[in-house]
Amino acid sequence: MSINILVDNDVFFSAINDRTQNHARARAWLNKAKPAGWGIAVETYLCALRLLMNPVIMGANVQSADAAIAAIDLELSGPHPGHIIFAKEKPDTAIIGRAQGHKQVMDYWLVQIARQEGCRLATLDAGTLANWPDVAMRV
Repeated sequence: MSINILVDNDVFFSAINDRTQNHARARAWLNKAKPAGWGIAVETYLCALRLLMNPVIMGANVQSADAAIAAIDLELSGPHPGHIIFAKEKPDTAIIGRAQGHKQVMDYWLVQIARQEGCRLATLDAGTLANWPDVAMRV
C-alpha cells in the first residue's frame, strides 16, 4: 500500500458533498490526485460520516448511517482506491502542542499521521499550510 497523499477532513467532505463551497475545487483536485496513491485517516472517515448525518449541515439532504457509509465507501473504491490510515502512536506533543486553539488540534493530528506515513497532507487550511510547509500541500 503506497500512500503519497493524506486527504484532510475539509477536502474529503467537500469532494463528496456537492453542496459545499469548495466542492468543485476539491472534486477536481481529488480526481487528479488519486492515481498517486491516497488515503484518509480513520478520523476523517468518521468526520465525513458525522457531517453527512448532521441535519444542521445537510438540511433536507441529511443521510442515514447506511447511506453515509455507502457514499464514503464509494469514494474510497474505484480504479485508484483510497486507504484508511490508523495512527500508530499517541499524539506527539511536539506537533499537537503547537496548536494555537481547539480548531487546529485535528489539523495537527493529521500532520502527525502524514509524517507517520511519509506522505503529504492535502488541505485547504491556510494555517496548516503556513505552519507545516514541509508536510502540507494546497488543494
